[in-house]
Amino acid sequence: MATPAFTEFIDALPVAIQLAIFLNGVGHYGNAATTEDLAEWAGVSIRTVHHDDKIHFDLLDHEDQEEWKRSQQWVEGKMCQEWHGGFLCVDGTPFNLFQKPGWHGEGFFDKNSNYSLAAQVVILPYNLHIVNYVISVPGSLHDSNVFGHTRIAWTPKDFFGGGQWLWADSAYAARMWCVTPFKQPPGGDLTRDQKMFNYHLSKVSGMHDVS
Repeated sequence: MATPAFTEFIDALPVAIQLAIFLNGVGHYGNAATTEDLAEWAGVSIRTVHHDDKIHFDLLDHEDQEEWKRSQQWVEGKMCQEWHGGFLCVDGTPFNLFQKPGWHGEGFFDKNSNYSLAAQVVILPYNLHIVNYVISVPGSLHDSNVFGHTRIAWTPKDFFGGGQWLWADSAYAARMWCVTPFKQPPGGDLTRDQKMFNYHLSKVSGMHDVS
């Protein structure tokens, strides 16, 4: 908290208040998270809220780089050097609702025969810190579709450089930056090497469970 970024702004507030504004914003979504609402809640100007958000996200971005390096080292230590580029994992979990929503209720009926909201969480496997997430998506959507709502799916270049990727299970689509298990071909079987790959991949992606 001693960084000059918190005090160089001409209208800088006490650090505790700056942090409270930021946490209130990231703890809400939709209309409750607009800049105007946060400014009214905190009794400050919209300009102050914009500046406060920029400070915190810039600091988080810097910390992310250090965290990502530690995650890569952890994966390399658990697996092998060639796999150290996979420093993130993704998984989904439902949040069951008390009853069927009155508006478009069938859209919330999930594969487990519950009415739910779907969530996706992208984490660092070595400490389970959340890097990206999406919540409040109707439970009827498949994991890969819900994942498509995340910032990582929209702008992967903001998260991955060359030779970097995240680990996912077979519910997700394989991409240059998303490594998934081999799927058994129709009427066939996986090769010995593919089975071995899937086994070791499960050791990384299976070490977390967001539910």
